[in-house]
Amino acid sequence: MTRGDKFLLAGLLLIALLSVAVLYGRLSFFPAKTESVQAVITAQGKLVRKIELVEGVKSSFVIRGLGGPSTVETDGARIRMLEAPCSGQICVKEGWIGHPGQTIVCIPGEILIRIEGTAAVDAVTR
Repeated sequence: MTRGDKFLLAGLLLIALLSVAVLYGRLSFFPAKTESVQAVITAQGKLVRKIELVEGVKSSFVIRGLGGPSTVETDGARIRMLEAPCSGQICVKEGWIGHPGQTIVCIPGEILIRIEGTAAVDAVTR
């Protein structure tokens, strides 16, 4: 094995290791893409509030629905209905949502919480 062969082999080995590191996310040449996710809250068919869901930000507020006041809570990039005056409490039992397309609906109070944003692809079929 000549000296040139050794350099060629070392170069190929280095390229292979860098490729594996990039594939497994240990080394990234591209910055992470930040997605804008917001919650749109409507009560009785009218827009009440749009909230940008941002990591590290907590808040809670009251929404006046048809049946009375309901408490909504945000914690980072997720939102939930904390308290509601309805008897079934289905909207409260729904829990936290934070992915685009998810909704919480309180039918007696006519309150709708919808997550909007760009959804990440979770599978591809052919």
